[in-house]
Amino acid sequence: MAKKIKKKQKTSKVQKIIPIEQEKNKLSMREKTKAYLELSRVGNSLMAGIAILIGFYLSNGTNAFTAFFATLSGMFICSAGQAINDYFDAEIDAKTSKHRPIPSGRIEKRKAVFYAMWLFFFGILGAFFINIATLVIAVIFAILLIAYPMFMNKVKYIGNFVVAGGTAITFIYGAAATGFIPSIVVFLAATAFFSNLAREITKDVEDIKKDKGSKRTLPMVLNAKTAKFFVVIYYALAIIGGLSAYTLFGLNNYFLAFILLSSAVFIYSALLLFKNYNQKSQRISKIGMLLSLIAFVLIVL
Repeated sequence: MAKKIKKKQKTSKVQKIIPIEQEKNKLSMREKTKAYLELSRVGNSLMAGIAILIGFYLSNGTNAFTAFFATLSGMFICSAGQAINDYFDAEIDAKTSKHRPIPSGRIEKRKAVFYAMWLFFFGILGAFFINIATLVIAVIFAILLIAYPMFMNKVKYIGNFVVAGGTAITFIYGAAATGFIPSIVVFLAATAFFSNLAREITKDVEDIKKDKGSKRTLPMVLNAKTAKFFVVIYYALAIIGGLSAYTLFGLNNYFLAFILLSSAVFIYSALLLFKNYNQKSQRISKIGMLLSLIAFVLIVL
């Protein structure tokens, strides 16, 4: 009798699994496309593409063909980095972010890694057709974006610099496509680097419980309070960088207006962090970064 019950239980489990598998296979082309776009973090890739174009035009780039290849290759590498990160974080996401493409079953892990590798390949190939500088940058950051989730998540306080550097390098990459990197592009890249570094640490403060046992972040190595002081320092450096760029390079008042707005948002984000509104602080920091990007766009318009 017990054996029969066990057999029934086994059968019911199998019956439960089969519909789930069928549901995965029933995804429409539109749903699959949406899942891959979600895996790629298209919004982040578009922002990377805009930053590349800013770097390109601030370096007096005029060749539309070069601008296209630089933007597309940079966006491919950015998307590949997001996809490979989700591949390595699949087990953690299965517990904390079940809605994401891999843990939700919309994309298989194997397919996700192939997708990432193809994006890396086309990104590097695009860089190859521009010049040696863009090729070197593309290869270095492709390696770093693979190494980050593979190894650096265990020492995420180092990985934060890779993520922030990946954002900042987009301006340099666009300039490198022209063969000339002016000082203004370096200033903008530095500003983007410090604001992103502050946001990465803010996310680590927010996720301190979630990351426990799987990652080593700055709030874990030091403590949450000390990590928050680093956030303030990095936001201050970002603000100083933006205001210095306005003064040194005689930029327009539209740039100044949006830099002041983004600075105010970064200060507000830091205040929220110290009041332990960690999630809200992280969300607000995104707005500050978007305002900074608008300020950078207004330089070339």
